[in-house]
Amino acid sequence: MNSPSLAASGVDWSQVHAVRLLGVALAAIILIWAIRRMFGGKR
Repeated sequence: MNSPSLAASGVDWSQVHAVRLLGVALAAIILIWAIRRMFGGKR
């Protein structure tokens, strides 16, 4: 998956994974919020 050209360009993979994790977490929060709104948030 890690191509040599990307490694050569000085990509900090820990930073890439952090940004990806942040994006996934944000998407999950939005998804949960949307589902709760769809069902009227009754619990």
